[in-house]
Amino acid sequence: MREHRLIRTCLIALICCLAWAGAARAQVLDAWMIPEVGKLKFNLNYDVTYSPDRQVEGQEVDMGYTRHSGRFLAPLWQTSRHELALHGRAAYMSVDTSAILPTSGREFPGDLWDLRLGATYRHKMDRGWVFGGEFTVGSPSDKPFNKFDDTSVSATATLLTPQGKNHRWLFLLNYSNTRDFLAGIPIPGVAYAYTPGPHLNILLGLPVASIRYKPAPKWTLSGLYIYPRTIITRFAYRPWHWGEGFVGFDWTYQRWFLSDRTDDKDRLFFYQKEAKVGLKFFLPQGLTMNLTGSYAFDRLWFQGDDWDDRDQDRINLENGYILSATLNWRF
Repeated sequence: MREHRLIRTCLIALICCLAWAGAARAQVLDAWMIPEVGKLKFNLNYDVTYSPDRQVEGQEVDMGYTRHSGRFLAPLWQTSRHELALHGRAAYMSVDTSAILPTSGREFPGDLWDLRLGATYRHKMDRGWVFGGEFTVGSPSDKPFNKFDDTSVSATATLLTPQGKNHRWLFLLNYSNTRDFLAGIPIPGVAYAYTPGPHLNILLGLPVASIRYKPAPKWTLSGLYIYPRTIITRFAYRPWHWGEGFVGFDWTYQRWFLSDRTDDKDRLFFYQKEAKVGLKFFLPQGLTMNLTGSYAFDRLWFQGDDWDDRDQDRINLENGYILSATLNWRF
């Protein structure tokens, strides 16, 4: 009964947290919550997204885009006490439009890149605690690596302290110069994880909260919140061993440094909300493929220092449908 009350309390707290947040976008911290060290696998991922032309509000022009993104994780060295991995991403968005950023009067960029490379290290101490660190350098820009001010830097230090079999605490410190709030300022965080078995995994804290819950063998509920504007949710049903269907809601954002900006702190932001439906196929040799259709709404671009500048150089894009495909290989 005590465990059931704890589960119910954590679920209520997470639901309240999600309701308060509204909707958002995310990055998963699951890897930092694993007490075992030295079990990393190679991971390759590619996805493509197509958004057809839609009207730009207040301008007699349309906008559509195609985005390609590839990611990798490569373990370099791992034992039962240490693990070191290299990770990277290369993303390219081709934007088809003649829209103008209204405040600055500049033409909207047709090519947007996001190139990143980083490393992650974790060490398991004698008492079972796990210390970790991550460092990533990139250049999200219309002209990547054109100048030093177009460089993105992120770094995270973590400490995982298991408290018995089912309970863990994670303490972290994160720095990023591309956040949409408090960019360039180190931010501490703390999270509590409760994992009573494979059917339930709860993470509660700041700046992150997540849940993965299997109420029945074929059903899975998952949700992720990262403060202040990142939410990714999914309800999945797997009637066959080779495939599952899912629906979900996301609020996500992306950001770039424009090479000709007048303020070095400014970034070009793109926010959108999506109601999703899709199919996931479990293929041989560790391959999975996702086919997703989305209805995107509340889509806006703006150039500024943070979210408070969202009315500066703002472009509102009409609601529309998006198609995407993802291929992932883990081995």
